[in-house]
Amino acid sequence: MRKVITSNQNTKIKELKKHINNNKSDFFIVEGYNLVEEAINKKYCLEIYELFGKEKYSDSILVSDNVLNSVCTTKNPEGIFALCKKENIKNNNFEKIVFLDNLQDPGNIGTIIRSSVAFEFNAVFSNSNFYNDKIIRSSQGALFNINLVNYNNSFLELKKLKEDGYKLYGTTLSSNSIPLNDVNFDSKKIVIIFGNEGNGIKKEIYDLLDFKVYIPIKFESLNVSVSAGIVLNKISNG
Repeated sequence: MRKVITSNQNTKIKELKKHINNNKSDFFIVEGYNLVEEAINKKYCLEIYELFGKEKYSDSILVSDNVLNSVCTTKNPEGIFALCKKENIKNNNFEKIVFLDNLQDPGNIGTIIRSSVAFEFNAVFSNSNFYNDKIIRSSQGALFNINLVNYNNSFLELKKLKEDGYKLYGTTLSSNSIPLNDVNFDSKKIVIIFGNEGNGIKKEIYDLLDFKVYIPIKFESLNVSVSAGIVLNKISNG
């Protein structure tokens, strides 16, 4: 019979908790059967932890209810979580990049990651911790299927991409922006930039942009993740 971890003071459990929402760690935690299964399929998963009495995997480590709740960040955990290893970027020769300029809301970031995968973009750049528990959940496993790149300074990162031959498309409401349907996304190397929820793209980035793009709508504004879905679909499907 497999041993059950019943104490929150267990050394293994205490070590696990250090990886939750820790951008400096090489590891992260996923919760729920769908995310754990996706992590297993994509070779991210190192260890599986399941609630005693509800185990599905023969090689999982069993835990009591109080231990499960102390590790999981959801209010009603499904009874499973896993320790995963962050993947280093193996190939930075991307054709289509989604660049998030200081987005704050984890739900928006996770949703944009999903759209990026759906519309076959190669990478998402952000200064946020991609392995934040809310981003992981809102991405619904999509983060296992795309390159994730962290940057420190958006201006310097975009300047380097421009020097590397990328065309930079920024979503803005400036007076010289072009309607989305009038823009030709025919460059071989594309970066599409989405700005902060409240402030948009930083003004210092404007001079780097090859094209400023906006979505004509009969309302004041759209949520950034909704806008991203519309723009990425346009780029991918014309």
